[in-house]
Amino acid sequence: MRAIKLILVALFIIPCGLTNSQNYLTENVVTGLTQPVCFAFLPGSNIIVTQKTGLAKIYNINNTFVSNFWSFTDSVNSSSEKGLLGVVLDPDFQSNRYIYFYYITSSNRYRIVRLKENNNLGTEPFYVFDEPNSTGSVHVAGNMRFGKDNKLYVSIGDNGTSSNAQSLTTFKGKILRINSNGTIPNDNPFFDDGNPYTANDDRIWAYGLRNSFDLCFSPANDSLYASENMVGNPDEINFIRKGKNYGWPICSGYCFPYNPLYKEPIGILPGNDNANYAPAGIIIYNGSQMPELNNKLLVIGMGAGQIYRGLVKCELGNAPLYDTITSKTILLDLTGTTLLQGSDGYLYICRLTQGTIVRLVHDLTGISNNNIPVDFSLSQNYPNPFNPITNIKYEIPKSGFVTLKICNVLGIEISTLVNETRQQGSHEVTWDASDFPSGVYFYELSAGEFTERKKMVLVK
Repeated sequence: MRAIKLILVALFIIPCGLTNSQNYLTENVVTGLTQPVCFAFLPGSNIIVTQKTGLAKIYNINNTFVSNFWSFTDSVNSSSEKGLLGVVLDPDFQSNRYIYFYYITSSNRYRIVRLKENNNLGTEPFYVFDEPNSTGSVHVAGNMRFGKDNKLYVSIGDNGTSSNAQSLTTFKGKILRINSNGTIPNDNPFFDDGNPYTANDDRIWAYGLRNSFDLCFSPANDSLYASENMVGNPDEINFIRKGKNYGWPICSGYCFPYNPLYKEPIGILPGNDNANYAPAGIIIYNGSQMPELNNKLLVIGMGAGQIYRGLVKCELGNAPLYDTITSKTILLDLTGTTLLQGSDGYLYICRLTQGTIVRLVHDLTGISNNNIPVDFSLSQNYPNPFNPITNIKYEIPKSGFVTLKICNVLGIEISTLVNETRQQGSHEVTWDASDFPSGVYFYELSAGEFTERKKMVLVK
């Protein structure tokens, strides 16, 4: 049975003009940037930032400018979705001082360059990856992460040509895996001769991807996750496995009908042509400052997000693989491009349009009582009748243990949507009934002494 997908939305309004949820707010760490896309932490308290227009800068986290590390402005194409995008430090940075940058050149080449840091300046450029034909203006998103195997994993979009994603002769629409010097590991799934230009592209680790903006590894088991930008369809969070096909453009979101040839996303974020979430930064948090977020997958979007927006916490299930998302909760109403955890245990967020890097902190000011519901309530699901997804809203005037269950017409419980402590306020849950037949169903909310049941109709 396909896992039930939940969307749990906190709808509190924060005083003082902040656009944040009830528990968190942000503090500026670096300001005055021009379209920052990605950043990485240097030893100590410095941050290196990529600006889309081509300048890599170093700042201290107290908002003090340190240096212009390297300028790509004469060689970068920053039009549309292109530009200086990704940055990552070598796992052995303390000894070799290597930093890697991903960008699109003025001659429309995909390029990863390795620079050596020397007194906060870049030296000794070495091209790790240098490929032509970034001719399209979109779907060139890319970032880089090192795995525990010390291999460099790179996400690259399909360059606006969807057929690229299914072709094993091109690196576009793929997750790549290469050595830090640009050579190809011989245990890659499509490796044959070590030459990316004959038969399969030996650098491919996974394929069938439209535009994966960012990657992250789980600190617990080194599982690899990727955010995936779609359009006119739900955006995706994918659990990336060696040699697997993620279905684009044959499938977008979940495949209907199900096709075992394609790996389905472990979670989706609603979107359409007018409002897509555009997931970007992704991380599994394991810091000391927000223990309630430990081992949770966090993702932030760049899109307009009229449907679903913000910094989202995803609960992962099915240990030890953690290959499903069992629930999603919006923590904070803001957009961003990159998420990183600092050595201080805080979560840091890069915000492109605002030109800032911010730090997530607890909101200790509390919530205005004016925004707390007066009574318990359970709203009628919408739409109703539905096929196959419907939304259920409820309100609780005080924090406490909440259950929300689905029963069939015989009164037999078939699904549990909520079974945990919930904070006071308004909440919303989405039920995907794809695996259930047409008919009458009941949903029941229990919170303290309050219980209410309502009827809904599934029509397929």
